[in-house]
Amino acid sequence: MKTILISLDTLRADHLGCYGWRFDTTPRIDAWAKQGVLFERCYATDVPTPPSYTAMLTGRYGMHNGVFGFQDPARFVPDPPMLQQQFAANGHETCAISNLFYPCPWLLPGWQTIMPPGLRFQGGRAPDVTDTAIDWLSRRKDRDFFLFVHYWEPHQPFTKAPPEHRELFPTEEYADVASDMKLLDANPIMKSFRRNYHRFGENEPNLSSAEVMARYDSQTHFVDAAVGRLFDWLEDAGLAEETVVVVTSDHGEAFGEYGSFDHYTCYENIAHVPLVIRAPGILPERTRIGGLVCGADLYATLLELAGIDVPDGLDSRSLFACARGDSDAPHESVVADGNSLCTQRMLVQGNWSLVHTINPGVFTHVEPWELFALDGDPEQDLSAQNPEVVADLKHKMECWVHTMTGGGIDPLVLASQKQMWAFGLRCFVEAVFEHLDVAKANPHVWEALRHKMGAGALDKLPWYEEWKQG
Repeated sequence: MKTILISLDTLRADHLGCYGWRFDTTPRIDAWAKQGVLFERCYATDVPTPPSYTAMLTGRYGMHNGVFGFQDPARFVPDPPMLQQQFAANGHETCAISNLFYPCPWLLPGWQTIMPPGLRFQGGRAPDVTDTAIDWLSRRKDRDFFLFVHYWEPHQPFTKAPPEHRELFPTEEYADVASDMKLLDANPIMKSFRRNYHRFGENEPNLSSAEVMARYDSQTHFVDAAVGRLFDWLEDAGLAEETVVVVTSDHGEAFGEYGSFDHYTCYENIAHVPLVIRAPGILPERTRIGGLVCGADLYATLLELAGIDVPDGLDSRSLFACARGDSDAPHESVVADGNSLCTQRMLVQGNWSLVHTINPGVFTHVEPWELFALDGDPEQDLSAQNPEVVADLKHKMECWVHTMTGGGIDPLVLASQKQMWAFGLRCFVEAVFEHLDVAKANPHVWEALRHKMGAGALDKLPWYEEWKQG
């Protein structure tokens, strides 16, 4: 079996045409999706990047594989072997065109060939990734393989799209869909952090939400064209009808919603990701699945599609039967965990999402429990109006945690106590020191800073002055 797993980093589901976005961002993927199965409600089980890909390649949630956020895993448990190891053990040649392994070395085993675009984390551009994929594939037309093709677009910085893509998405057309930024602008640290982030990323600190969203869409269109060129090559090479191709992402992106930007939270805009599987002769065409699935389900699904035995001990559930219409989607509810600038857990069931904030970090406006209607205002907390729904979903979340831990300590809670990743980002540290009074008034930020730097260093702040000069 020939299998290609394509991931477009940071691509939120609702910004693809085939998921209902009003702008024509993904014409090539949209056309490809009509030839396969589109899962309308796929969620990353863990965000952001490292835990999402770890769950995808291990078939186990962060609760079981030990990876949360950008922290080094305290107890990474690759048991059973990872997806690429399973393919390799069953006679498939494995290759990863990705630079994911710079921050995630625990994902290295099982790849017989690794080609990191740009030779650095987040390096390379979409056309380079496609060129590398085509070159590798052209020498393996008659072999079974598992190829991971990892594009970094539409991830920031938002300067990657050539003019012919950028001009298709005028900023003024985003005025009515962009965030008003009120929550973010009311948070001094986050407001400064965002300015610094765009100053370092694009050399433009005052980018509006509409401008960022338009640039994001133009980069999505840019990578869509590169992915389309890979599709074309598969057709021309005669491989399209004998290759399983998956298109997905690790997480979405925020443009001011919920008081955040980038992908530092765990709300609908971050956890809801696209998933399309094309398997000619195996899965039907023009099929949309409305039930709940998750990124970790790819592990069992791809093994079953390849005719490889699916091991026990997984959180992953194969989507093979539901994609063929032989069963419902395997999950009544899905849970997504996030540990970045804050620590959150979201449970999605039916039309509701319940978000539990374990550690708010820098987000002073966030309540411990928030309830959102997925077909209504995505940012309106409805918990006060629906206490019975909150109670029901809260109970389900607590039962899920108990099942996942066997009644033990919640590892996400433990991870939240080490929530210091952002203090490695100069643009965030500068924002904190610009507003030290605000930081001191926020025990979550201040204790994390003290833990990172040490109490003595905070009293004198020589480290900051040296750091600014260096």
